[in-house]
Amino acid sequence: MKKIIFSLLSIAFLFSACEDRLNIEQKGVISFDSFYKTDDDAQNAANNLYQSFCLNIAGNEGIYVALPLLFNEAGDDMLAAGNMYGDNDFAAQINEFRYDSQNEVIKNAYWGLYGVIYDCNLILDNITPDTPIKNRVCAEARALRAWSHMMLAIGWDCPPLVDHILSPSEKPANNAVKGGHKGLLEWCAKEAEEAVQYLDERTSPSDKVGASKVTKGFALTVAGKARLFMGDYEGAKTNLKQVISSKKYELVPTERWANLFHASGDLCEEMIFQANSLENAAVGDWDNKIQRTSWMWIQFWNWRTDKLASKPSFIGPDGWGGHSIRADFAERMLANDGDSPRRKATFLTGDEFLYEMEWNGVKGLSREELEKSDKIGIKDPTGLYGFGGYFANKFVAWPEDNEKGWYGFKNLTIFRYAEVLLMYAEACAHTNDADGLQYLQEIQQRAGSAHISSTLTLQEVKNEKSYEMWLEGVRFPDMVRWGDTDGIVNNGKDIPTTKDAFFSKNEPKHRLYVEIANPNKSRTGFIKGKHEYFAYPFAATSINPNLKQNPSGE
Repeated sequence: MKKIIFSLLSIAFLFSACEDRLNIEQKGVISFDSFYKTDDDAQNAANNLYQSFCLNIAGNEGIYVALPLLFNEAGDDMLAAGNMYGDNDFAAQINEFRYDSQNEVIKNAYWGLYGVIYDCNLILDNITPDTPIKNRVCAEARALRAWSHMMLAIGWDCPPLVDHILSPSEKPANNAVKGGHKGLLEWCAKEAEEAVQYLDERTSPSDKVGASKVTKGFALTVAGKARLFMGDYEGAKTNLKQVISSKKYELVPTERWANLFHASGDLCEEMIFQANSLENAAVGDWDNKIQRTSWMWIQFWNWRTDKLASKPSFIGPDGWGGHSIRADFAERMLANDGDSPRRKATFLTGDEFLYEMEWNGVKGLSREELEKSDKIGIKDPTGLYGFGGYFANKFVAWPEDNEKGWYGFKNLTIFRYAEVLLMYAEACAHTNDADGLQYLQEIQQRAGSAHISSTLTLQEVKNEKSYEMWLEGVRFPDMVRWGDTDGIVNNGKDIPTTKDAFFSKNEPKHRLYVEIANPNKSRTGFIKGKHEYFAYPFAATSINPNLKQNPSGE
C-alpha cells in the first residue's frame, strides 16, 4: 500500500522513475485510506506544509539559505566576498556569472521550490474542499504553489508546471505552458486570485499569526507581483491596491527600519509573510537541516571579525564575510539618502566604520585617540577581500539574532509591505496613474531620505526600490525584466580589497584604502541572451530528457 511520507526526500519523486520507492511498506505512517478525511487531517496537513516550507525555503541543504542568495548574488549592487579569492565560491560563481548547471545554490533553490510544490500537491490531490476548514487549507496550498511557480518562472523562465503529484513515468517539459513565461505567470496570478476568497485575512497589523501563514494579503501580493512581471499593470494595480486598502499592514516607523532584518522585527506590522523558522516545531536537533543552515546563514552574511582589531559590539557571532556592498551602488545611495537612518542601517562609510561604530574595549576614547588606537580597524594585512571601501550593515547579525545559541535563528521574509507599495507605484508609473506617488513618497519619508520624489516616473521607482529593497532578492529579477543589465556585464573584474594602512603599512593613523585585482582568468560577467535566467540543475536535466537546458547552462 502506498503511504504518506512527510519528508524532504519526497522531492526526489518529482522527476524520477523510482516506482519501487512508492511501494515500500513504511512503519509509523498513516495510509491514504484513512488520512485527509477530516478537518483535523486537513489542518495537520497544512501544519506539515508550513513546516516543510521552512525546511525547503528557509533552511534547505547546503551552507546558506539558497533562494535569497541566488537572487541577490547576480545583481549590480553587491559583491561576493570572503577570506580570499575562491572562498564562498558557490556564491561568487553566481555573482560573477561563471556558474554552470552543477552550481549547488541553483540546485538547492530549484529543488526547494519544487519541494514546496510537492507538499502543496499532496494536499490538493487528496483533500476534498467540502468544509470551510478544508477550503482554507486547499487555498493556502494553492497560494503557496502559485508563489513557488512564480519564483521558478522569475528564475528559470518557463520551468515545468506541476499541478499534481507526478507518476513515476511522468517527465514534464519546460516551455510546455501555453504562452510560455507570461503564460506561466498568468497561471500563477489566477491561482492566487482564486484562492483569496477562502483564505483568512490578517486581523490587524499587530497580528503575528497573520504574518506567519498564508492570508488574503499574501495571495493578493503573489497575484500582483505575477501580473507586474508579465506586464499586466492594470491587473497588478487591482491586486496590490487591495492589500493597501485592507489596512492590515503598516510600514514600521523610521527608528525601527533596521529591526526589520533582525529577530526584533519578526512578524511585525510590515511583514506580509515570513517563513516562521524561529517558532517552527521542526527546529530541535543538530540533524535537522533548518538548524544547521540557520546557523550558517548568519555565518555567511556576517563580517569576518577575525580580521578586525576587535569585535564591533553590535555584531553577534563571527562570520565568513560572504558579501559586500558595491562601491558604485553605495555612492548612489549615499547621494540619494544622505545620512538617513535607512542608509546607515544599510551600509557604513569608511569613516563611520572606524569612528562612529562602537568597538569593544574602546569606550570613551576621543576621535584623536581612536585614530591611533590598535583596538579598531582592519588588523589583518591581507585586508577584507571583496570590500570596496564601504561596509554592508543590513544583514549583519545582531546579538539578538543569536538568542538560541550560536545557530542564530531569524525568520526568512518572503514579502514585506514596502515591496507592495513599490510594486504598486511601479504599476501606476507604467499607466500614468498619479495614485502611486503617495506610496513612493511614504517609503522615502519613512526612510528619512534626503530625496523625496515630486513626480511619479518609472526611473524614480527603480531608484527607490533599489535602495529600499537592497539584498532582499528583488534587484536581479527587476533588472532582467527592465532590460537594465549593463551594470553587471563586468561582474568578476576589478575585485576590490579594503586594507587599513595603520596595520598594513605601519602608518601612524588609520587610513582605509582599496586595492584592485583580477584573479579570474576566464570570461566573467553577464552576457545578454544567456544569463537572463539561471541554468536548470544537472540533477534535474540528467533524469528528465524533456527538460531543455537554458542558455546559461549550455
